[in-house]
Amino acid sequence: MRLTAIRKAATVALGWAFFALAPVCHAASFDPDLTWRTLTTPHFNITFHGGEEQLAEEMAKLAEEIWVEMTEELQTFPKRRTEVVLVDHTDSANGYAMTLPVNTIVIFVTAPGEGSTLSNYEDWNDAILTHEFTHILHIDTVEGIPKLLRSVFGRIVTVNRVSPGWIVEGQATFQETRHTPGGRGRSTIADMVKRVTVLEGPFPPLGNLDGWQRELPAGNLRYLFGQDFQQYISDETGEMVWTDFIHKYGAGIPYLLPGKRSFGERIPTLYRGWKESMIARYEAQAAAIKAE
Repeated sequence: MRLTAIRKAATVALGWAFFALAPVCHAASFDPDLTWRTLTTPHFNITFHGGEEQLAEEMAKLAEEIWVEMTEELQTFPKRRTEVVLVDHTDSANGYAMTLPVNTIVIFVTAPGEGSTLSNYEDWNDAILTHEFTHILHIDTVEGIPKLLRSVFGRIVTVNRVSPGWIVEGQATFQETRHTPGGRGRSTIADMVKRVTVLEGPFPPLGNLDGWQRELPAGNLRYLFGQDFQQYISDETGEMVWTDFIHKYGAGIPYLLPGKRSFGERIPTLYRGWKESMIARYEAQAAAIKAE
C-alpha cells in the first residue's frame, strides 16, 4: 500500500511538472484530412496514412528482422511494442526516436539525395530504422538501482538518456554501419567531411565531439566523428564492448562513464590514440593524392 501511494504521488507530481514545463501547442504537424491506420506485428505498431500501405507492409517485415538483429546486438528486449509512425509530408530525409511516454520512432519516408552524408545506403528503410531503433534500445537500457527507481518514478528514469551526444548519435551511426550494407561509416561524402576537418584543423577536442559550434561540420561531429571514435574503440578493445558499456552505464550514475571498466582504458586515453590514427590516415591520403 505504501509503495502504491508513493507511485501515485510521484505520477501526479511528474504530470503537473510536464504540463507546467510543456511549450505552447501549435497547429497540428500533419494534414488533418489524412486517414491513419495501424499495422500490428509481434514487436511493433506501424502507423501510416493513406498512400503508404505498401510501404507499411514492407516496413512491418523489415522491422521484425531488425528487432531480432539489434536486440541480440545490444542485449535489450523491450517489453511492449515500439510505435513506428511513417509520414510523407516533407522532402527532408530524416527521422527521430523518443522513449517518452512510450518507445516511438517517426520516419520521414523521403530518401536522401546524392549529396547527403546519408546517401550511402542499399535500402533507406533498413538504414533509418536500424539507426532509430538503436536509439530506442540504447536509451531504454536501464539496470540496477536506476531500474528500481524506474519502478517508482516511471520511464523518465534512464541514465543512458544523459549520455554525451557523440555516444548517443555515434552509437546509432556505428550500428547502422555495422548492420546494413551502407551507413555513414562507409560513406565517401562522410569520409570527405572528416578528412577536411582533420587536415584543416583544429582537430575536434573530446569535450566538443557533440558539435555545438557554428563552424562546419557542426552537428555532424556527433554522428561522423562519434561513429569513427566508437569504431576505433571497438577495433582496439573488442567487438561487443559498446554493448557492455551501455549496460554498465545504464546501471550507474549519470555522467560517470564506465570507460575503464568496459574498455580497459579511460576514454581520454583512447581519444588520444584515435586522434593520432585519424591524422595519420588522412595525411597519408593527402600525400597519395599529391603524388599522383
